[in-house]
Amino acid sequence: MHNESPLAPCRAEPCSADDMGRVDRWSTGEMQPTNGRLYQQQRQRAKRTAVWVGAVAVLVYVGFILSGVIGR
Repeated sequence: MHNESPLAPCRAEPCSADDMGRVDRWSTGEMQPTNGRLYQQQRQRAKRTAVWVGAVAVLVYVGFILSGVIGR
């Protein structure tokens, strides 16, 4: 049937979501990271990405230098 919603059906038990769909972190029973922890994880991932991009840039730079030296 093509008229069915692609979204999964909701749970039968009531949920404590507000009007905007946000769920109270204490109502789920799961440990969710705090804003400080999320910020720390995001900074760590950004730093790791920056290191990898920098390493690739250095390798490309060295490759160009070596190709100029070897190409003589």
